[in-house]
Amino acid sequence: MRETPGVVIKSKFKVPGTKKKSRRYTTYLDYINRPDAKDSREQFETYHDYMEDETKSSGLFTREDDRLNDEKRRAVRDIFKHAQENGSILWQDVISFDNTWLRETGVLHDDLVDEKRLIQATRNAVEAMLQKEKMVHAYWTGAVHYNTDNIHVHVGIVETSHIRERGKRKPKSIELMKSKVIHSLADRTKEQEKLNAFIRDELVAHKRNRKIPTLPNRVLHPELVRQFKDIYERFKDIYERLPEDKRQWRYNMNGMQPLRESLDRLTDRYIDIHFKSEFQAFNERLEQEVSFHRRSYGDTEKAERYRTTKRQDLYTRMGNAILSEMRDLSKEQATVEKNGAPKHPVRRAFNQQKIFKESLYRIERHMNDEFEHLKNQRAFEQLERDIEYGK
Repeated sequence: MRETPGVVIKSKFKVPGTKKKSRRYTTYLDYINRPDAKDSREQFETYHDYMEDETKSSGLFTREDDRLNDEKRRAVRDIFKHAQENGSILWQDVISFDNTWLRETGVLHDDLVDEKRLIQATRNAVEAMLQKEKMVHAYWTGAVHYNTDNIHVHVGIVETSHIRERGKRKPKSIELMKSKVIHSLADRTKEQEKLNAFIRDELVAHKRNRKIPTLPNRVLHPELVRQFKDIYERFKDIYERLPEDKRQWRYNMNGMQPLRESLDRLTDRYIDIHFKSEFQAFNERLEQEVSFHRRSYGDTEKAERYRTTKRQDLYTRMGNAILSEMRDLSKEQATVEKNGAPKHPVRRAFNQQKIFKESLYRIERHMNDEFEHLKNQRAFEQLERDIEYGK
């Protein structure tokens, strides 16, 4: 299912004719072959006349300049004219916006357009595309047009030297342009950082500093401990099949595939116990980002992939944290066995329980500090919000 995207980019290219007097790039410039066309001068010059038409645009801009004076305007025309004569391909991009989306991002307000933001977004997009395509000798101009129902930006690109023969650009390069435009006009960095902060700085950090088979968990959450021990027993069963380099015991390894579902359930249980409200807030933020992707790109599938990727990041990082705990436990048990385990069954059982307590409980003293840190961090963020909204 697709909906009207906030940004659409249409791209094509034209190769100049081989004959000296041939009309070059005429397909791209069909719009000038109308009854009210001004004259039959060089196609590039007419192209720039169209771009600068006051009824359609506020004028040309380039990588360096928001507006061109007469001298720079002549220089730009010469660059395009010489590129045409030297056989450069002409690349044409039209970046078109849904005006409602521009209002949602604050670029369009009461029919007033923040043209500087549109120009800078275009610069970011074109430069990223050129870098990805390795078009180091490219020169381009752009112009914001207002002569249709949707505000749009025309971009024309030529090469001044080391001219390539193929005009086709990678689809990922055009996608990169679109992504740069969207994120330049609707910066979601803070929202995405909040999602990552929950996964890495709160959830996974809390897990690493608080082992599962601790005394509080055995008393208050025995089911969590039981899940951990069940997975650990299965973990030991595949011990011999894992690489000797224990650092490779990672969640996404093929050898860990039999454990992933159980690890995910353990993660769910851990979150439900320790981060229930925070996880609810995480999901709400995630849905906002999914909605933003769907609205901006007009692609439900792409939005769903974003949701899946972010959730998978959570389960992968938590799975690796749990496996790390199991590696530590395995090492300590191996050390005890190497030094000789007590033969008496009661003493052996006591020592095994002691391993769990000593190896995992010693970090528990940091729990209070961790919770205090999280509380203080949330209080600070709330204070920032209060100041921002004048409370």
